[in-house]
Amino acid sequence: MFRPFAASLIAAVVASIPVTATAQGKGKPSGLPEGEGKDRVEAMCTACHTTREIVTSSGYTREGWRELTNTMINLAGAPKDQEAITQYLAQHFPPNTKRAPKLVPGSEQITFKEWQTPTLGARSRDPIQAPDGTIWFAGQWANVIGKINPKTGEMKEYPLPANAMPHTVTLDAKGNVWYTGNKNATIGYLDPKTEPAQLPTS
Repeated sequence: MFRPFAASLIAAVVASIPVTATAQGKGKPSGLPEGEGKDRVEAMCTACHTTREIVTSSGYTREGWRELTNTMINLAGAPKDQEAITQYLAQHFPPNTKRAPKLVPGSEQITFKEWQTPTLGARSRDPIQAPDGTIWFAGQWANVIGKINPKTGEMKEYPLPANAMPHTVTLDAKGNVWYTGNKNATIGYLDPKTEPAQLPTS
């Protein structure tokens, strides 16, 4: 259950932390080359991160950029903007070798373990491992944060306040799991000892 003073606390958090401001920051150069569509990219692609993520990326094909941007923002209702953004990114940031893997001599064996989270389509992201081995993650589109016990495979998800749409989770020294409400401009936490997600008290 959430605390009854949630509304006033959200207002305080919003007033003190400009979460809704663009990640790029006003007046800061974007580092993007000139070209048609640059203004749309600067306006829409920096709401959550800086253009550095674009400039230093490995680049994508036209379809690759379209698929990637579709996972971040729904532009189905603005096809002209979608086309301009996709065209600009594909033209100026095609596939490149900036982050190409480097081969090492000898043979190596690598093992991967995958889990399917309880809520499909949640866009689970930004996992972080606690000292006890528990893996915490944000389920952005499902509006949850969740945990995985990698030893048993047991998983649990915790619903957040409406429209939080968490982007990131992190852990503090006490073991609390903090999240950023990317859509409603809030910051909250979950105490694993008591489990219900709460808004911060300070």
